[in-house]
Amino acid sequence: MIRLSAVALTAAVAASSACAVGPHYQRPAAPVPPTFKESSASSVGATAPIGYSDWWRVFDDPVLNGLEGEADGANQDIRVAVARVDEAEAAVRSSRSSMYPSVNVGASASRNREAQNRPNNGNTGGLAATYNDFQLPLFFGYEVDAFGRVRHSLEAARGVQQAMAADLRFVRLSIEASVAVDYFSLRENDAERHILDTTIDQLRQALDVTTNRFNGGISSELEVKQAKTLLDQTNAQAQALDVQRAQLEHAIAVLAGRTASDFSLPPNPLDGVPPSIPPGLPADVLARRPDIAEADRNVAVATAQIGVAKTASLPHISLTGLAGFESVGLGSLFAWQNTMASLAASVIAPLFDGGRNRAGVDQAMAVFRGSLAQYEKTVLTAYQQVEDQLAALRILSGEAESQADAVADATQTVEIATNRFNAGLVGYLDVLVAEETLLANQRVAAQISGQRRVASVVLVKALGGGWLGVPTP
Repeated sequence: MIRLSAVALTAAVAASSACAVGPHYQRPAAPVPPTFKESSASSVGATAPIGYSDWWRVFDDPVLNGLEGEADGANQDIRVAVARVDEAEAAVRSSRSSMYPSVNVGASASRNREAQNRPNNGNTGGLAATYNDFQLPLFFGYEVDAFGRVRHSLEAARGVQQAMAADLRFVRLSIEASVAVDYFSLRENDAERHILDTTIDQLRQALDVTTNRFNGGISSELEVKQAKTLLDQTNAQAQALDVQRAQLEHAIAVLAGRTASDFSLPPNPLDGVPPSIPPGLPADVLARRPDIAEADRNVAVATAQIGVAKTASLPHISLTGLAGFESVGLGSLFAWQNTMASLAASVIAPLFDGGRNRAGVDQAMAVFRGSLAQYEKTVLTAYQQVEDQLAALRILSGEAESQADAVADATQTVEIATNRFNAGLVGYLDVLVAEETLLANQRVAAQISGQRRVASVVLVKALGGGWLGVPTP
């Protein structure tokens, strides 16, 4: 027994020191341009460093800060992602356990009667026998990881856990960005509604003046109807904005983990310009973006799974053992002479499987190639998203300046048209056209302002959220 144990353990140690089959993980190569084409759209260094956990503070909005905090703590999508991380961590612990022996304890008690004419009936003088049998054994099992199957399985489980952790960061970043986008869209809606409310007040006053002029025989009924039509039309536009605002408010409530019925935000028209977002270098995006980190971990998982698939066609070496006590009576069960033990080593090697193992390797290789392609696609998409938002910010900045000039020109046009109408040089239709033009340009200016805030938020998301160091996966 001792000699067998020594031989088995020596074989196990020798087998465990063998090299694992299968490829080793290598970081995927990806095209990295030296700079962003649109990097001049944001002035690097103009904004203070912002951490990944609170990137929204760059907008300096206390209401937004509170909403982001609520979403991080109560959003259901984030909770689902956290549960997936916990599940993956448990899978790692389960895979790690395969590297250690398994020990189980058992107990059994039986009373047996053997027939008189049974084979080998020599111990009882050829007579029938009735006896008790009490056993208390420990069972031992261990798979010798000769070719790395267990190690590759553990690598794959760790890769999945790291991918789920990166996915959690991506989900959290996506929820945070969605809160900010909806919030700034709502504030842009408030800005448009403020413009419409101001215009409605002015149009009511104009309608009163036109009605008084008609009653005094100075203006025609046509001018009254024209003034009232514009007022009604503007009221309808304001009501249409209310529908959009209600939907945005409800969306923010769900993102914050609250019911839409119990959530409301007071009107707060958007003003000012968005902060300048430093894009950094394209190489920084590889380190910042959680979806790129997740794609990289998926490549590592696929690499490990190739090793697992290759070991399926190699011998499996196992050690099994048993040690314990056996006796016909409970009183003598733990006597030394009633101990029992065994140790065995087994090797199982596949001879024919109809091509199943080969197909498993081919399948793992195909998954690996797909993960490489997905990684490269994720990187290219990340660069595209950054360039899109940098271009949007550059173009929207110029558009905002042009639109501001258009609002100023439209304002002067209204003043001129009103003065000429009061002087009797033109009809009231000219005033109405000028006021409609001013209202349209004011609304477009408010929309551009909102688009600039949204583009800034999406740019932060495209950069991976924040620009203070590199987050750990």
